[in-house]
Amino acid sequence: MQGRGLIRGEVNPSLGAANGGLSEDLDAVAAYTNSHSFSLSPYAKQGLSPAARRGRELFHSEKTKCADCHAGPFYTDSVPRDVKSIVRHDVGTAAADPTELMGPAYDTPTLLGLYRTAPYLHHGKAATLTEVLTKHNSGDKHGVTNHLSDQEISDVVAFLRSLPYEDPEPAARKMGMTKVKS
Repeated sequence: MQGRGLIRGEVNPSLGAANGGLSEDLDAVAAYTNSHSFSLSPYAKQGLSPAARRGRELFHSEKTKCADCHAGPFYTDSVPRDVKSIVRHDVGTAAADPTELMGPAYDTPTLLGLYRTAPYLHHGKAATLTEVLTKHNSGDKHGVTNHLSDQEISDVVAFLRSLPYEDPEPAARKMGMTKVKS
């Protein structure tokens, strides 16, 4: 942008009112970034592996409650709506980050494409998905995983790496949803 930026004037504070409509250029970039289709996971090119299928069952079970927050075709309970009504969850990680200004509760991110986004969590302290479910999940606030065996953790991780294993858009349209906004 040759140092000029995308917006002239002030933007609304983080987690405040939406910034849409404040800059034609910024709105165009947002429209562009939201126009991309989801790439299917390379971990699911041949469909879900046996481990990923077991992990999917655990993920969607009452045993882990993962899908209570990471639900629907976009694996999030966050849907486009008024910013003031966004659902936030305390997943127990804010206290581990002395620089945290917005916690302890966070808007649920999509899990689609998770295989390519390490490190994990808002502070990047989980190097692996296994660490998200074990080392950084005290009190089972980020899914009920403390009682899972090493094999079950591995199976859930195999499932998470496989997301998306199918195009989420048709299911979302069927439900009257739009793509998760970035």
